[in-house]
Amino acid sequence: MSDMIERKDGTLVLQTNADPAAAGCQMLGFRRYSVGLDVGGRGDDPSALTIIKAESLPYLTGNGFEQALTQPKYTVVYTETVKLGEATDLVDWTVGKLRQLKHWRLTFDATGMGAPLKSMFDQAKVPTMAVTMTAGSSINREGDRATVSKNVLFENVATLLETGQMIIAHDLPEREDPIREISSVEFQTTSAGNLTLKGGGRGHHADRFVSTALAAIAETHLPEQRMTTTKLVNYF
Repeated sequence: MSDMIERKDGTLVLQTNADPAAAGCQMLGFRRYSVGLDVGGRGDDPSALTIIKAESLPYLTGNGFEQALTQPKYTVVYTETVKLGEATDLVDWTVGKLRQLKHWRLTFDATGMGAPLKSMFDQAKVPTMAVTMTAGSSINREGDRATVSKNVLFENVATLLETGQMIIAHDLPEREDPIREISSVEFQTTSAGNLTLKGGGRGHHADRFVSTALAAIAETHLPEQRMTTTKLVNYF
């Protein structure tokens, strides 16, 4: 039975005991946290934060040293709503949550009220993916900013939940609250053909659903970009 090793960068590998025959078959899995932040407005509209644990594990296929990866699995392990009047307070609150995690990635709603947060997170040296929600059915990315249609954003998380690839942790405190909110979400199309989201009727919000959708889209459509450098030797 091979032992799983978690590296400092969050990648998972199976211990090969330095067997040279296994080195070329090694697959890199991962265990990390995707954090989604829906930025609330003024008054009764709260901000919401959702943390998803994302995992894909390497395993031996039974064909010699051959390895493969399990399908990525996403588990909602934390969700919270908060009413904070100042953007600086929301940034400080979010950073406090991130400090309790390792191998995290933050994606937030940069539409409307969330637009100023990008520079504030940058000043705090917190890497983020800023998502602006649009109409239509496209997704475009430029570095650490992306425009994502509401159709793609909401249908993506709905599909993950329906297929069971995403679940809500059984030990999540007040677990019934996010389940109730997700179940109450209703989609409506405006006269201009734009998709709008309503959560369970008057006085209710879909903030946690949106924050969950943001954390999910980061994993499925906006993978973390890494830059590596190599040195060329003995080249003439």
